[in-house]
Amino acid sequence: MSAGMKAWLPLAPAAVVSLYWLLGLVVFSVKSAIWGVRHDRELEARGKSILIGNFLKSFFSWIVRPLWRLVLASGITPNGITLVAMLLGGAAGVSVAGGHFALGGWLFLLSGILDTFDGRLARETNRVTPAGAAFDSLLDRYADSAMLIGLAFYFRGSWVLLPTLAAIFGTSMVPYVRAKAESFGIAMKDGLMQRPERVLTLGLAVILSPWVEALWPAAGGHSSQRVAAISLLVLAITSNATAIGRIVRLLAALRQGAPTPLPAAATAAPDKSRTAPPRPRLVRT
Repeated sequence: MSAGMKAWLPLAPAAVVSLYWLLGLVVFSVKSAIWGVRHDRELEARGKSILIGNFLKSFFSWIVRPLWRLVLASGITPNGITLVAMLLGGAAGVSVAGGHFALGGWLFLLSGILDTFDGRLARETNRVTPAGAAFDSLLDRYADSAMLIGLAFYFRGSWVLLPTLAAIFGTSMVPYVRAKAESFGIAMKDGLMQRPERVLTLGLAVILSPWVEALWPAAGGHSSQRVAAISLLVLAITSNATAIGRIVRLLAALRQGAPTPLPAAATAAPDKSRTAPPRPRLVRT
């Protein structure tokens, strides 16, 4: 087998999955242009996003619907979905640590997809509990950290280690500041690099990185994973900027008139809650 084939063969499974999403985007765009966009109000209600607009949220809801129906029919519990999502995040970290970036990227994206199902599944099956919301948010931190720690291990001898460590710090601070704000009754759902943006940005970059290395090999034949490195630098800057922006807004709100801290049972979960009452409503516009 030639060296070129050896470089491309491991990317074949990722290519099939990527083709599914690309063709799905084309079909959804044509379908929306003819019959209108079918909005998922639950996803849109989770907060404004600069990077992920309502069209992409609606596309995401449409493209993962077969997986959602499979999850719903499987009988798995919401906490079971949360646990599977965390394990996939851990597997993604192990994969990238070993240099298997395409596999790691798709495992990380799949972990993020399943993470959008647990709260919806809890409402669909009438299993909404504060404990489930807390379990969900806490395990999200493990999934995110596992991916970044795996990347830190891979880049341990490179300058990329520094932005990776900064990204670990920033991605931990974003949900922490939100949780602190919500303990004072202050909503904090905006920002440039929230969890969906982090999962999408990092997942796609890690998936695309080995493709770039195969097309344009680095000097000396070393696989430097340049796209992943750039995404980590961007993530380090934007996640810390998001955290700092939230800190500034929190302190400003408290100075204007500090609200009374909410009781522990009423405090919202850091990154999202299973306790949001409305079920998804799909409408065309």
